[in-house]
Amino acid sequence: AILMIFAFNISMVLAPTFEGMITTQLASDVAKSSSLTSVDISFGAIIKIVLSLVVIYIIKTVAQMISVVYLTNAIQQAMEDLRNALQNKIRKLPVRYFDNHHFGDVLSRITNDVDAVSNALQQSFTQIISGILMVTLALTMMYIINPKMAIVGTMIIPLSLIITRIVVGKSQKLFKSQQDTLGKLNSTITEMYTGYNEILLYNQQDEAIDKFKEINKDLKTNAFKAQFVSSTIAPLNSLVTYLAIGTVAVIGTAEVITGTFLVGQLQAFIRYIWQINDPLSQISNLSSQIQSAFAALGRVIELLEEPEEVPEANPPKHLSEVAGNVDFEHVKFGYYEENLMKDLNVNVKSGQMVAIVGPTGAGKTTIINLLLRFYDVKGGSIKID
Repeated sequence: AILMIFAFNISMVLAPTFEGMITTQLASDVAKSSSLTSVDISFGAIIKIVLSLVVIYIIKTVAQMISVVYLTNAIQQAMEDLRNALQNKIRKLPVRYFDNHHFGDVLSRITNDVDAVSNALQQSFTQIISGILMVTLALTMMYIINPKMAIVGTMIIPLSLIITRIVVGKSQKLFKSQQDTLGKLNSTITEMYTGYNEILLYNQQDEAIDKFKEINKDLKTNAFKAQFVSSTIAPLNSLVTYLAIGTVAVIGTAEVITGTFLVGQLQAFIRYIWQINDPLSQISNLSSQIQSAFAALGRVIELLEEPEEVPEANPPKHLSEVAGNVDFEHVKFGYYEENLMKDLNVNVKSGQMVAIVGPTGAGKTTIINLLLRFYDVKGGSIKID
């Protein structure tokens, strides 16, 4: 795909030179004629140039089609690998992770965030590679034609980079907030649909609607700010390009009048300026999607880099006969640094029926999690025989 992108850009860069040759030939034919009413046009030479242009455009089209097919296949395979990696990662995460993260947010990372990365790669990867090649080749042709005027064209790049850096520095934080709020929205929706019966039972419909509206409004605000700030890149870069074209047109026209510059070369030179501007404008137009993808990719990598549950060094002991006695002996445990249980002692004999009763946060679920060994105790022991 990258080889085809090279072929596509080389053909694009050659086209303005051949187009300028047609203009130069016509201007030369007019200059040689004694009267404008009887101009002897060299149609043979012009037809040869036109045929060369046709070949160039065919190569450009075929190369572009092949690159799109191969690149699309490569990107979709990469996304398949990424989703598989996330799925494998989830199987190895400790229960602690899911206690601290909402299911909706985890689901958003696997679906929305991966889709954001996929869409950005599909639409912008080719543009970025092609843009770098196009700018490099166009600048090379400009310096070959006229080094003095090429300096003016070169100034587009640093000015555009400065503009982009300033704007992206402000908008990237907004795109991060947008993706985080999107994950929060998905988390809220998942909780509401999962606990729909409880919402009805406790008459919490209005509170649920208000909560959704608040998060939805935050997402709208963050998305608007991110998109608006990012969209200022394109018009600012266009302003820089128009100023460069105006400067080149004045200098080039003066040199054409003095005979030191061909009119076809001036035409090609202005086309090369546009070829520098086009990839910069395309990338800037995709900047919102690219920044959104970077924010999404950060969330995906954050999940992939979560510490995994470490297997025990010693293999578990298999009990041949289990009576069903459970003993909590001086158990200490806390989800974070501080221990919530400091000296828990419980002895349950086989056949006993025990109820664990207490208010929310008292530790009922925690006792079961420790018994099932979703978490390890920080002190003491739990014995089953």
